[in-house]
Order: sequence, then structure tokens, then C-alpha cells
Amino acid sequence: MHNLIKASLFKLFRDRTFIVTAIIGVIIAFFMIGASALSKFLSDGVDFITGESSFLTALTPGNSFGLTIPINLVVFTVGEFTYGTVRNKIIAGLSKTKVYFGLFITGLVFTFILAAGYALITIGLTSAITGFNPDNIGGVKFIFFYIANTVLTYTFVTAVSVFFASLIRNIGGSITVSVISMVFLSFLPFIIMMIEFSNGNYSIEHWSCWLNPLYVIGIFGNNVSTLFSSSIGSSLGVGSIFDISNTFIAAGIVTPTYWAIIFIVLGLFVFKRSDVK
Repeated sequence: MHNLIKASLFKLFRDRTFIVTAIIGVIIAFFMIGASALSKFLSDGVDFITGESSFLTALTPGNSFGLTIPINLVVFTVGEFTYGTVRNKIIAGLSKTKVYFGLFITGLVFTFILAAGYALITIGLTSAITGFNPDNIGGVKFIFFYIANTVLTYTFVTAVSVFFASLIRNIGGSITVSVISMVFLSFLPFIIMMIEFSNGNYSIEHWSCWLNPLYVIGIFGNNVSTLFSSSIGSSLGVGSIFDISNTFIAAGIVTPTYWAIIFIVLGLFVFKRSDVK
């Protein structure tokens, strides 16, 4: 299994899609850093482009650089079927279970390397320009929770991407379904926020946080401008938004975990029942 994953990662990082992704990531990262520097110059860092906001937005799978991760995973996984790599592994004596988990673990390692690299660049350099004050986003408690949720969220993203790629086995169709799913799930909390805020009864701990695996990322990663600089953020109280309860923490850990497990099991079931040609 170790050699299988090592060979797959070598192939994945040499793929042209990854090279394009890396270039896009650098461009986006330096755009964010430039915007941060401009914000610091014009308003002494008062705007929402800060080290703290970069920490919240750097790894949002529903927009920006985050969307390149499922795209890479789909291209790689579908390619393993298209070029007969999966079939050759099975002919060589590997079980379908090992082959599928090889695809998933390879995708997971790739995801974390890519996400961590992008996050370190954007958060590190933005923080160097504007500073990073943990108290502005709930302190150490929130930071550790958000990191844990992000890790579990991208485990879910990987599981979904490999599942749809194995099910559809077409790059265009798999990317479309995966990306639309990520965008919808990550922006749904924002839609709920706007609707309920207009009715005057919005709470950050909405019941849908137990159903939507991208709820936490959707609330904090997609709504930085809303939380920090709009009338909504002022009305809700930015400080209180990051003062999350243990119930909310439990939802942020449990929800992406059980959805990741569901898609891993579904993917393995589909893979084992399908013909590999």
C-alpha cells in the first residue's frame, strides 16, 4: 500500500493540472497579499483583509483556490480509470478495496499538502504585513477548532471527489457535480444567515450545522466581509460570533466526519460492484 500511494502521489504532482493549479495558487496568494498591503497602506489595516481574515478564508472549498483541490482529485482519479491504471493494479493482484483506499489516501495526502502550502503562504505573508491578533477571532479555542474542522472538511471533500470520479468516470461530469456540491454547501449557510437576519432571529448556531458538512467553513470562510465590515456584523457583534459553544464545536467536528465516512463507504461499495475495464 505504501508503494502504491507513493507512486500515485509522484504521478499526481507531475500532472499538468497540478502545475496549472500551483500557478493559479501563487497568483491568488500574491493577489491577496497585495490587497492586504494596500489595505494596510490605505486604512492602517482596519479593513477586513488581515491575517485573521486570511486564516478564515484561505481554505474555503467553495470558492477561490479551494475549488482547485476537487478538480485535481477528479482529474487524477478519472485518469486512473481512463488509462487503465486501476485495471492493471487489479490484474496484478491488488484487491479492489486496496486500490480504492489507495486512491482515497493518495487524494487525502495531496489535498493536505496543497492546502497547507497555500495556507502557509497566504496567512504567513498577510500576517507579516497586517499582523495577526487571535483575540479578533475568538482566541486560541476558536483557532484550534477551526483547524480541526478544516482538516475534517477536506477529508469530506476528498471522499466526495473520489466518489463521484469513481461513479461517473468522466472528468467534465465529475468536476461539475463535485464543484457544484461544494459551492452550494458552502454558500447555503450565508443564504440562511441573510434570510433569518432579515427576520430578526438569526443565531450562529443554526440547526443546519448538524446536517451541512461545510457549515462552519461557509459561515466563517465565505462571510468575512459580512462579519467584519457590514451592518450585519456590527449588529450581531463580531466578538460574540467567534465565542462558540461546546455544542457548536461538537457539530463542527461530528458533521463533516460522518459525511466523510458515508461517502467513503459509498465509494467503496460502488467501486467494488462496478466493472473495471
